Amino acid sequence: MRVEILHVGGRYPERVIAYLSAQSHGNVDAYQVPRSLPPVLDDAEEYLPAELGAGDVIVAMNIHPELLLEIPSMVGGGSTKAVIAPIEDPNWIKAGLQRQVTQACASNDMESAFPKPFCALEPGTPAITEFCEEFRVGSPIFKLRMSEGKVAAAEVVKGSPCGLTDFVARELVGLPADDSLPEKAGQLHHSYPCLATMNMDPATGDTIMHKSLFLLRDAVKAALDEARRERRQA
Repeated sequence: MRVEILHVGGRYPERVIAYLSAQSHGNVDAYQVPRSLPPVLDDAEEYLPAELGAGDVIVAMNIHPELLLEIPSMVGGGSTKAVIAPIEDPNWIKAGLQRQVTQACASNDMESAFPKPFCALEPGTPAITEFCEEFRVGSPIFKLRMSEGKVAAAEVVKGSPCGLTDFVARELVGLPADDSLPEKAGQLHHSYPCLATMNMDPATGDTIMHKSLFLLRDAVKAALDEARRERRQA
């Protein structure tokens, strides 16, 4: 599967590009588009790369609303099967724009997803499911192995495309495999750190960073519980 990334630069896109590229060498192309553009564009397509549309999935991160809305019509009828526009800040994509892009994608026989945050992406349609599986992206899932009361190994089945889940897995090894493990994972979440915003999301009454944190802690707890069950059954 080939992935094209549109972004405006910055630390978060850099992390995502590095992570996805490491999962599938040679199958990720990244294009930086202008961050500062007028609110209304005469021709949005002129700001998008002419090469866009050669991949199976387009990941668009915090780009101008009119650029995002232009993508489905620009690449429709070609190779692109899905558009993923993650929301790491409530201001990245408003509800009205999300509806418009969803409709535009559907009109061009493309799937769409707006995970909030990116590590909350769930497989639900064919191309996005394939993306999640090939690039190990989505709501975190760990597999833990315990030995002598400690975490002996931690595998990431899937997780955050910024690399945070993999970082946490590495740091869990050697820690006591007890009820404090999810909380320690939460501390590691801040150490990496997660780059989702702490701005309040009016749609949920909480912050997107907190959602990322809760997903991570719940995943570690679930993996710990499963590892304990397996030890009891052994």
